[in-house]
Amino acid sequence: MSKRGSSAVQRSLQKPLFLRPGRGDNPFRRMPHGFTLVELLVVITIIGILIALLLPAVQAAREAARRAQCLNNLKQIGLAMHMHHEQKGAFPPGWNWPVLNDSSCGARDGAEATWITYLLPYIEQTALASQIDWKKSFGHASYPPDYPNLTITKQTLTLFQCPSGPKARPMVFSGVECYARGSYAANNGLGPMVESYQPVGSRPAGVFYINSNLTAGEIRDGLSNTMFVSEIRLLMGNDFRGVLHYPEGPLYHYNYTPNSLTPDEIRSSFCDNQPEAPCTGAFSSWNPRRLTMTARSYHPGGVQVLLGDGSAHFIQQAIALNVWQALGTPRAVADELPVSPGTF
Repeated sequence: MSKRGSSAVQRSLQKPLFLRPGRGDNPFRRMPHGFTLVELLVVITIIGILIALLLPAVQAAREAARRAQCLNNLKQIGLAMHMHHEQKGAFPPGWNWPVLNDSSCGARDGAEATWITYLLPYIEQTALASQIDWKKSFGHASYPPDYPNLTITKQTLTLFQCPSGPKARPMVFSGVECYARGSYAANNGLGPMVESYQPVGSRPAGVFYINSNLTAGEIRDGLSNTMFVSEIRLLMGNDFRGVLHYPEGPLYHYNYTPNSLTPDEIRSSFCDNQPEAPCTGAFSSWNPRRLTMTARSYHPGGVQVLLGDGSAHFIQQAIALNVWQALGTPRAVADELPVSPGTF
């Protein structure tokens, strides 16, 4: 190597080495660090605020979807009722008793089958309906050895389940899980219902009662002004309210406005008294009865109802009692308030 080249190398080795900015071994660069406690708390607070703002909107959207499904269930029930009317010439009975004033026929001829039982062929339950033994009753499903019509009575029906409510197990009777329950009840008029095997007395009996057989023409107030079905509040306990195929479950009364906290009157052994669906034991056996059940729901602010024309509506719980009761009568009674779709 020439002397000139050797000198150049020596000069370059004597120069201080300067690192480029941004390199990890820069002695003048601040070392990286994690979040401080204050910064972490600020982030958590912001996330909490966002969740608090978004959660009600998400819950409201979910409830709106559930309410829409519930409304559709009622419309399907209304369609089934009109199909029954078209084929049979009348709407189904509230419940069946083979021979009125004869207490001895409770174990035969479809005794105590309800309006829901009669709708089975029209709600895509033809296979289930074909298994009904109409020579037997529905009130003895827990009776050994043959457990009459137990296959029918214990079958839960999705159409009769409001998605906003719980999915309750069938009610246990005499140690047998035998009576499936649902969220919808038919209009039985002004309670209490005291009929076991007797004809309806002087009380306004609504549209669906013992051996009722009303035609569309007999709904004098008009199908669009008469309630057929409403929601009831389904409970998780061993409660009679909502039972599908026995008269003490699928009927409601319009004594009180929707979601009233006045206790229902039901059978003492099957009263699950809850704050938002209170009840009191009013009788102990199938005869004599004293049944009063109020329309209630899991939807905030009211209940959904099916009118006789097949339409379904949300009714505010703040509705005036005289309007609510007028919607329940198929024929105007003395001093009844005239109603029209704009009234409610």
